[in-house]
Amino acid sequence: MTRVFSGLLTLCCISVISVSFVHAGIKSTFNYGFETGDLTDWVKTGNAFDFQPTWGDNPTARNRGQASKHEGDWWIGTFEKYQGPVKGKGQKAGGTQGDGPTGTLTSIKFPLRGNTMNFLIGGGTHPWKDDPKPCCVNLKIEGEVVRTSTGKATETMSRQEWDIAEFKGEKAQLEILDLHDGGWGHPNVDDFHQADASGKNISWQDVMASATAIEAGGKLAAIWGQVKKY
Repeated sequence: MTRVFSGLLTLCCISVISVSFVHAGIKSTFNYGFETGDLTDWVKTGNAFDFQPTWGDNPTARNRGQASKHEGDWWIGTFEKYQGPVKGKGQKAGGTQGDGPTGTLTSIKFPLRGNTMNFLIGGGTHPWKDDPKPCCVNLKIEGEVVRTSTGKATETMSRQEWDIAEFKGEKAQLEILDLHDGGWGHPNVDDFHQADASGKNISWQDVMASATAIEAGGKLAAIWGQVKKY
């Protein structure tokens, strides 16, 4: 009897510790609009994203005549090279790096909870499926591209939307590609959201919390299976 009680007590302690670690290991939000002023939650390759995110309406600062229409202060625009008066010390408003640099930017994994995903996109029109050097935004599940969009050959971003209802419950990643080094070889991207069936955006805190609940539930189920053996 003492051995059984000791075993149960040990498993209960393990369950509390395990769920705590699950909660601690999962992010509570996501850098969906780059408002951290850096690439937190994203991994870059190549050199296209070396001076990203961009601060402010840099196309207007260089008299491009096409306002960026970004949200907040920061956004991804790989033609640009200006990270603001503080982080961009030594850089000048209106500065650019041009279309030459190439690379990729890939987000952490996150759960798909919404019926749709919407975001701002501008820049070049070099699609994933038809161009050997694409500039686009992709949604990937288990490494497979399931949704993709490009800009419309303007620096001005507009909001696009993907239907993601069929993927609810899956874990996905966003991928921003700048693989084109010629004309309009750059994407402009900002402000990713998932929305429910009514079109209302779901907070990223709620999206990420759902991942915590799912993983914690799985951990508890496994532990309960061990407890029942007693």
